[in-house]
Amino acid sequence: MSFSFIPKSILWLCLTGALILSTALPSQAADEDKPFNFTFFGFVKNDAFFDTRQMVAARQGQFSLFPSPVIKNDLGTDRNEGPLFHMLAIQSRLSMIVTGPDAFGASSRGFIEGAFFGNIESDINGFRLRHAFVELVWDGRHKLLFGQFWHPMFAETAVPGVVAFNTGAPFKPFSRNPQIRYTFSPGDVSFILAAMSQIDFVSQGGSMPLRRSGIPNLHGQVRYSSGSFGAGAGLDFKSLKPEFFSGEETLNSLAGTVYGTYSRNSFRAMAQFTYGQNLFDHLMLGGFALNQPFPGSFNTYDLINITTRAVWADISTGNTFRAGLFFGFTENMGADEDFNGGPDMRGGDIAWVWRVSPRIELNSGPVRLSLEAEYSEAGYGLPDNRGVVSDTDPTSNLRLMFSTYFFF
Repeated sequence: MSFSFIPKSILWLCLTGALILSTALPSQAADEDKPFNFTFFGFVKNDAFFDTRQMVAARQGQFSLFPSPVIKNDLGTDRNEGPLFHMLAIQSRLSMIVTGPDAFGASSRGFIEGAFFGNIESDINGFRLRHAFVELVWDGRHKLLFGQFWHPMFAETAVPGVVAFNTGAPFKPFSRNPQIRYTFSPGDVSFILAAMSQIDFVSQGGSMPLRRSGIPNLHGQVRYSSGSFGAGAGLDFKSLKPEFFSGEETLNSLAGTVYGTYSRNSFRAMAQFTYGQNLFDHLMLGGFALNQPFPGSFNTYDLINITTRAVWADISTGNTFRAGLFFGFTENMGADEDFNGGPDMRGGDIAWVWRVSPRIELNSGPVRLSLEAEYSEAGYGLPDNRGVVSDTDPTSNLRLMFSTYFFF
C-alpha cells in the first residue's frame, strides 16, 4: 500500500487550519479586563491489592496487563506461580485549570495535571506530568488544543469505571501524547483532526522511530452526542523508521476504533472495539516483525505489521452505593505475510487475553471505598511464521483490590 499522499495531506491540513482560523478569528483585541481564575482539584488514593500469580505489569504491579507465563526453574517449579501483596498511593493526583482573558477572539484556558506514578520503574513515587495543554475556543464550535492530552484512540468520552489503574488496558487503547488537535462542533456531531508525537507512551525504540520518519501520528475522528447516547469512530495513521542496518526501513501502520455510550439516571453502559496494526504504543498486544527478503544480506529488511483486535464493555449503576462490571477480550491476529526475523512486539507468544472484573463502591462526602475482583487469563502458545499463536496453555490470575479515595 502506498502512503505517498501523506505529505500532501499534512499540507492540506495546515492550509485548512489556517483558513478556519482566518475566518473564525474576529479582528479585536484580547479582553484584558477578564481576570485569571485558578481551580485546583484532585484526589488522594491508596490501593491495596493481592494477586494469586505474578503479572506483566508496571510500577511494582500497580499497572497490570495480563498474567505472566509459566517459567519453570531447574526443579520444575513455575517461578511465576504464588501470591503477591502490595499497597501503593502513587495514583494520587493534582490538577489545575486556569481560565484567562480572551485571546485572538477566543476564550482561553490552560490545564495541567500530575501524579506520583513516576516516569520509569526506578522513579516510582516521583511526580510526573499527565496532561498539560492550552485550549482556545471560538463560539463553542471551533476548538484548538496545544499540548499533552489523551490520544483520540483512547476516546475520553468512553472510559470504563474500573478501580484498577490500567483503565481497561490492554483492551482499551491507553496513551497520552503531545499534540495539536482541532475540533469542529456544529451541533450534536464533532469532527476531530489531530497531529501527535510520542513521549511517555512510545513505539518500540522510544520516540525516535516516529520522529525519524518526519511525519506525525495523524488521526481523524467523528463523535456524536445527544441526550443519553454517544458514539464515535476514528482512523489512525503512524509512520515509523526504526534504525536497524541501513536506517531506511519504514513501517506505516493503520488502526481504527468505534465506541458507544449510554447513560440514564444512575445507569451507564459503554463499549469500544479497536482493530489495528502495531498498537504497541497504546499498551496493547501487537507490534511488528522483520523479514529479510534476501537471506544473508545485512542491509535489507522489510518491516511487517502485527495486527491486533480488542473489545471491551462496562456497565454500572447506583450513586451512594455503586456496582459495576467490566469485560475485555483481545486477540493477536498475526501478520498478513510470512516473516523470518524475530517480532518486536508485546505478547508475541500470546494468542488472546480476556478479563472480567466486578466492582462495588461506597461514597460518602469526599470519601470513596472501592472493592474490585479482577480475573484475567492469557493464552500462551507457539507462534508460527506469521506470528499467529496456537497450542495455547492459559495462565490466570485473580486480583483483589481495595481502594480508598479522598476527592477535593
